[in-house]
Amino acid sequence: MTAAVIEAGDVRLVCEVLSPSNAATDNVLKMHYYAAADIEWYLLVEQENGTLHLYRRQGRHYREESVTKPGAALELTEPVRATIRPEDLVP
Repeated sequence: MTAAVIEAGDVRLVCEVLSPSNAATDNVLKMHYYAAADIEWYLLVEQENGTLHLYRRQGRHYREESVTKPGAALELTEPVRATIRPEDLVP
């Protein structure tokens, strides 16, 4: 069985569930790597409180587009159409 290979240039959105023990890695290091790979959208899910942070790449960095707290819904129209409720991702 051959593993599927996905090129970074083909990725439109990456999502990370922020682990309290790995917060610095997800918030800084991984975000930097994704921006350097030209991935336009980055969704960060805070596991402790269920908040969703949606970022869009601007140059070599990300700019926060929206913050969605539990009880609300994130309505994506780009890069895909989706409705995401924080409580559906984390208990």
